[in-house]
Amino acid sequence: MSRKHFSWLLFVTFLVGAFVLILPEPTGQDEVSESGLLLPGMADQVNELDWLRLTAAGNQIIVTLQRKGDLWIAEEASSYRADWETLRKLLSALSQARIVEAKTANPEYYDRLGVEDVSSESAAGVLIEFAADTGLPAVVAGNGARGRSGQYVRLADSAASALIDTVLEVPLERSSWLDPSIIDISEAEVVEVEVIHPDGEKVAITKVSAEEEDFQLLDIPAGREVKSNWSVNALASVLADLSLDSVSPQDKLGWENASRLSLLTADGLQINAELIEVAAAEETDDAEFWMRLEAGLYTTALETRGGSQESDDETRQRAETINNRTRGWAYRIPGYKFTSMTQRMEDLLKALPES
Repeated sequence: MSRKHFSWLLFVTFLVGAFVLILPEPTGQDEVSESGLLLPGMADQVNELDWLRLTAAGNQIIVTLQRKGDLWIAEEASSYRADWETLRKLLSALSQARIVEAKTANPEYYDRLGVEDVSSESAAGVLIEFAADTGLPAVVAGNGARGRSGQYVRLADSAASALIDTVLEVPLERSSWLDPSIIDISEAEVVEVEVIHPDGEKVAITKVSAEEEDFQLLDIPAGREVKSNWSVNALASVLADLSLDSVSPQDKLGWENASRLSLLTADGLQINAELIEVAAAEETDDAEFWMRLEAGLYTTALETRGGSQESDDETRQRAETINNRTRGWAYRIPGYKFTSMTQRMEDLLKALPES
């Protein structure tokens, strides 16, 4: 072999070797293409979706969401209304999520990204499943990326994982998927509140006219004084922007020893609520506080305010709207709200001087 041919052979060998060196190592990844949509085709059917299930570690179902007419309901919460805003954000993010970078397809490394199968008791991610007829693969939503934006995910039918360009908001608490709003009656609307305790004790506050700044506590014992106007006025705001911690069919609870709260508004709306404390089942558990309520009309207010038929109809419609939302349900509420709603006379008065 001539020196010229030998030199050419060495040059070709060098090029081939260099080419092999710069090739990426095989990863075994499949069905992941960088810069593509995570779920191609989802955007075209997102408005027609009618079923979604979220499952956490140990195959524990967080919630199954199903569309019923114009509403979404949560099956595991006795088919109570789901929170559309939380669901909408998730569906929007999933339909628009794009793959930024392909990641490992080795199951041994899934836990580093939080995309292991949720059958594992230690799984960090959440499995998001769609109805079979959608053709959409389930998604394991894993950890948020460190030091960069985005989140790690894996299609459940694929070995490959990926980094996407957004973060999927997937609350782990079932209550976070429920429509949180119970009722919203602002203090400015209220003219009277009465609380009747199981032992018969009554606490009542009233405001004679809208010009009055503070509510008056009725039937103050002789020689006693109100602790503060603020504490009395606070009783009128107990139904302002009231949100649930959990929900249950009301028939599953006992209401025999309930405290009763009645609240009247200037436009003739009357809210009647019952409140109970449920003792903890275990020493390590906390007591729970539940309420149920219904709306009606305070006819005396309608007759005396001199309003129009139209405004009376608006009050009736408001009562009906409240009842359509709350009828048949009991709501677990925060302990501080329960305390505010069940105050006793002594709670609102200055302490007696020590003898």
